[in-house]
Amino acid sequence: MKKNISYLQKNTITREYLARAIKRNTGLHISKASVIIDQIIDLLSKSICSGQTVKIRLFGKFCTKFKNARIGRNPKTMVEADIPARQIIQFKVAPTLKKRINSNIASIQ
Repeated sequence: MKKNISYLQKNTITREYLARAIKRNTGLHISKASVIIDQIIDLLSKSICSGQTVKIRLFGKFCTKFKNARIGRNPKTMVEADIPARQIIQFKVAPTLKKRINSNIASIQ
């Protein structure tokens, strides 16, 4: 039985969904589309891990930010805990995408 995954039926876009969309739109075999997706994700991951900023026009920008060590508190028990210094990944949405998202919300209401 062939899977028919519709964007409206599924809230999460998966690698499989992307591969099937590439196959549908380009005619590429699904295994080749999967390899391309894996290579793109690997390249993006390596770039972000090496400290590079990754900008995808009309989508957004991924970058890393250093967070200093600090003392945190468990809100339930009020026990203090050390939170070590760490790198975090930030994503900043492109203005064009932000505008599209907000126009979709306005049309729903």
